[in-house]
Amino acid sequence: MTKALTRVLFAAALSFAASAQAADLTFSSVSGAGGLPLNVVETGKADGPAILFVHGMAMGAMSFRPQLESDLAKDFRLVALDLRGHGNSGKPWRAEDVQPSDIWADDIAAVMKAKDLKRPVIVGWSYGGFVAADYIRKYGITDIAGLNLVGSIAGLVQQPPPVGNMTPEEMKRRAAMQTSGNLGDNVAVVEATVKIFEFPGMTPAYREEMRTLGLMVPAYVRKAFVGRNLDHQDVVAKLTLPVLITMGSNDVAQSPDAFARLKAALPKAQYSVYEGMGHLTFAQDPPRFNKELAAFVKAANKK
Repeated sequence: MTKALTRVLFAAALSFAASAQAADLTFSSVSGAGGLPLNVVETGKADGPAILFVHGMAMGAMSFRPQLESDLAKDFRLVALDLRGHGNSGKPWRAEDVQPSDIWADDIAAVMKAKDLKRPVIVGWSYGGFVAADYIRKYGITDIAGLNLVGSIAGLVQQPPPVGNMTPEEMKRRAAMQTSGNLGDNVAVVEATVKIFEFPGMTPAYREEMRTLGLMVPAYVRKAFVGRNLDHQDVVAKLTLPVLITMGSNDVAQSPDAFARLKAALPKAQYSVYEGMGHLTFAQDPPRFNKELAAFVKAANKK
């Protein structure tokens, strides 16, 4: 490990620890599908309406720091997890431990049961939206109050690659580097990803946390993902609960055509578009995002 990388990881670890103490966050481990340990962080009002945050690929629970450390904690119970293979959760290496839809559904169900979450609103950011769809496919909507998809089409409509400005060749090259045993390749891809998604005003600490979380997903975990079915078009008919779609107008991870298809597939959903923003609307404009999320959760719990 290079000295520069060591400094980055150490600085990010200190930032995590100091902020966790300041925000009065509680960390615990929940046994997920197959007994795999899932790292869970929670804060907020113990008897308040519950919100379960599910992060994107190669990120983690602390990606939602702008929510966990906000005034949302005064009125709501906030829970977030590191998905399997991510952050401080267990790191599976077999395809059968990451590819089946049921695996991800069971992980979410396990967290909800262990934390006794009563009809939470699930916030699924990016890949987290796909995981939310996995849960709804298997368990339905009886035990959740609503769904907030953030920067995520969630496989509910077709979105053939590539998206953004990457060519198919570039996507293949990046995929090869992500699954390489060469740490230099892994670092280069993580840094390139952070650069794509960074935004004006992003603090150095948050940027370093993104890098750290990206490097905490081993190449063998990424390799096991290859071939996972992300088609959730069959879930659309099940989405009769309140749904809020939050999307940045400049989100390079989503194609405009797919977003238009999503609107057609879910005409009764609420849509909130953040003009000029990208993939991390919840971090780029926390005041607006948190206000809209609070209103949505309150309304969903009245249904």
